[in-house]
Amino acid sequence: MATTVLSEFKTGDKVIAVSALRRIPVGTKGTVIHTQGLTWPRYWVRFENGERLGTIDRSKLATAAEWELSLNPSTDVEVAVSPTGATVDAGAAVVEGSSVMESVNGIPGHLVERSRVARERWAAKKS
Repeated sequence: MATTVLSEFKTGDKVIAVSALRRIPVGTKGTVIHTQGLTWPRYWVRFENGERLGTIDRSKLATAAEWELSLNPSTDVEVAVSPTGATVDAGAAVVEGSSVMESVNGIPGHLVERSRVARERWAAKKS
């Protein structure tokens, strides 16, 4: 199973709206013009239809690779969240980005994934 790693956008990154936003239809391309937030990253984006929108959550935006994955759901992809863009599973194939940032019971997804990988590694050592 391939692992997809969420990474934060930087100013100048090309993005695509994966959710309908105010005056922005799904699939509209844009460019990140400003990032803000320390614990909850949000983005200001200038879209191709001339609109400029701010305080957009990461889950509402995708890279071109993420957009292609969402159009082809037949691929078996596991989502791991990492704010630094680094994967915790070195053996898995990594595709930049994902469309959803998930948490379990308030614990960030990248920490849940890191724990799962550590448990598997520990179990492999014991056998």
